[in-house]
Formats: sequence, C-alpha cells, structure tokens
Amino acid sequence: MKIVFVNPVGAIGGAERALLTIMAALLNTKPDMQIYLIAGTDGSLIGQAEKLGVEVKVLKLPEEFNQLGDSALRGNSKVAAGMKLLFQLVSLVPSLWRYINEFRQIIKLLKPDLIHTNGIKANLITALAGVKDIPVIWHIQDFYGARPVVARVLRWASKRATSAIAISQSVAQDAKATLPGLPIEVIYSAIDINYFSPHPSSSHLPLRVGLVATFARWKGHDIFLEAASEIIKNHPHLNVRFCIVGGAIYKTRGSQFSEQELKDKATHLNIADKVDFLGFQQDIAEIYRSLDIVVHASTQPEPFGLAIVEAMACGKPVIVSQAGGAAELFTHNHDAVGVSPGEPKALAAAILDLLNNPEKRQLLSEQARHTVTKRFSHERLGEQILAVYTLLIA
Repeated sequence: MKIVFVNPVGAIGGAERALLTIMAALLNTKPDMQIYLIAGTDGSLIGQAEKLGVEVKVLKLPEEFNQLGDSALRGNSKVAAGMKLLFQLVSLVPSLWRYINEFRQIIKLLKPDLIHTNGIKANLITALAGVKDIPVIWHIQDFYGARPVVARVLRWASKRATSAIAISQSVAQDAKATLPGLPIEVIYSAIDINYFSPHPSSSHLPLRVGLVATFARWKGHDIFLEAASEIIKNHPHLNVRFCIVGGAIYKTRGSQFSEQELKDKATHLNIADKVDFLGFQQDIAEIYRSLDIVVHASTQPEPFGLAIVEAMACGKPVIVSQAGGAAELFTHNHDAVGVSPGEPKALAAAILDLLNNPEKRQLLSEQARHTVTKRFSHERLGEQILAVYTLLIA
C-alpha cells in the first residue's frame, strides 16, 4: 500500500505533530506500507518524517498562497471579504498554476493508492489538481464553519474528496454542516505515550506555569499574560514564573502574534521580569516535564487540543479552556481543570488554586496519565486509519 500525505508547511505545529504520529502509527501497524510526504515549505518536519522512514518531497508553495487566509479578512463585510479573497486568488493564478502542474507530475510519478491531505491549503491544492482515480481523504483538524469565506471554497473542493477524518465530535459536527455530502468519520488524535511520559518529579522553586502553543491569536497568549498579571499583582511574594513556549510558524497574514507583541504586552502589564519566552523547542516532552502546571488558554473552541493530551501524558496538571473538542478530552477536577474561555480572572483563580494545592496537583497528574493511556494511545490510531484506507482503496 502506497500513501501520499500532503501538508502545506514543513514547520512543526500541533497539526504536524499529529501528522507525525499518524505516519508512525501506520508504519507500526503495517511496516511494509510506503509513505510519502509532499510538504509546502522547508522546516523541521522534513527531518522528523525522514527519521520514520517517510520519503519527503518539498514542493514549495507560492508565497502569496501561503499567506492567504480568512484571518486578514475578518471584520470586513462578506461581500468585501469575498472580493478581497477573489482578487488575491486571481493575482496568484500564474504561480499557483505552475505549482499545480508540478504537483500533478509528482502524483503521476508516485502512483499512490491514496492521498491523505492535512490542512485547508492541502485540501485546496489536491482539489485544484483534479486528481482522478485515486481516493482522497481529508484530515479535518479545524472548524471550517468558523471561516465563512474559505468555507465556500472548501464546499466546492470537498466534491473532489472521497472521505474525511475528523479529530473530534465537535469538528465532525461542524464539518457535516459545512461540507454536506462528504462522508466523515471521527478518529481522535493520539500521541506516543512512551515519548510523552512522566519523569520522577523533584520539588523546585520557583514553580513554573507554562503555555505551549503556536502564536496563533486565538491560542490565548494575551489571556495567559493577563492572568499572570492578576496573580503577580495580588500575590507579589509568590515564587512563580510564567513560561511561553512556541513561536509563529504559519505565514497567513494577520493570524499570529509576534514575539515582540507579546513581550510588549508583558512589559505593559509590568510582569516582564516574571515571564520567560522559550521559543520553539524540539524536545517538547522535556518542556512539559519541566513545568509544574500547563495552561491551555484558547479563546475559540479548540478542534482537539493536542498540547492538552501531551501534557496530561507527561503527568502534568493541566488547566483547559473548556470548549469544542478540548472539552471532550477530560473530566473537570478529575484529570484536568476546566475554565471558561477568554476570562483572565477565572484562569488566574484556577492557576492560583493549583499553585497553593500540591496534593491536588499530584492527584490530577496521576489521573491525567491514566486517562491518556486508556483513550489516546497511538497504538489504536494506526489500526483505525488503516481500516479507513482499506475500505476506500477496495
């Protein structure tokens, strides 16, 4: 069986970590499977995929296409947004046409049994290429209905897809409403529970509270900093540091904070001396283990919440912005703590409660590891996806 994955970037974010896990799980389940990856940019994803035995082809997407998205269009009227998007698409037709032709040639050369796309731009590229006689499966890791302009284009593109996998029930419900007629199956994302595992903890001060995420604006870095400010202002002698781990990896205009924006906000809140910006980290499991509390602060419903499950697997107490797929991952005050999205004071109260309750932190840690081992182990993922492949290819 020969599978081609298509991903718009070569950098590693949550969607790419999920992709690496999928490819590893498939190869563990069916070692003789041939897996190829077409990536739209260079980046550390390339080397990580090659370590798994995946053959990677970097076919660089036109810069203008990489920067295309709904983020820069929000706040405009639907007509104005549609016209702006149409103008952007028309302006990149020549470069995109050349890319599509190269993409077709690679597919023709590889002759895969199935194409598996990972991301909106990968979906569109494959649809525009008009691949015939090869099943195309979309891996849906986003709420398409929340992107009204792009959703219209995806509705057209979905007619050229064979099937889709949604990473949570919340994502599946949204996709079924946005893409009527496309068969969709829910397969929860998974992680390597051997890599994401606890290490014997040792007490240390200061306590470290961390947010691990790309710099997408909806990931709630601003809410995290405001919560940190609330804690530091009201408890100035508390021995705690706040860590922001990650960076800006996508090129869509208007979609991300810059590190300087976040540093300026920390300065404005008078907490710059209490906040560490650690940048992108290759060994993310070690980062989770170095934290005492992990915070998920997304202001919009999370499609899944890979960082939540990774941190839980490392035996860390996690505070979760409880909406969308993230709410499906845990039980409040049993294996994680849920808070309302976008509320800095509620987040501050939850952080403070855990900082002051080491016994509660320990209990959450133990239950978190148990939950992930039972529900999100990568061992079941390969079998589930392989079953979908076999049905489509047959």
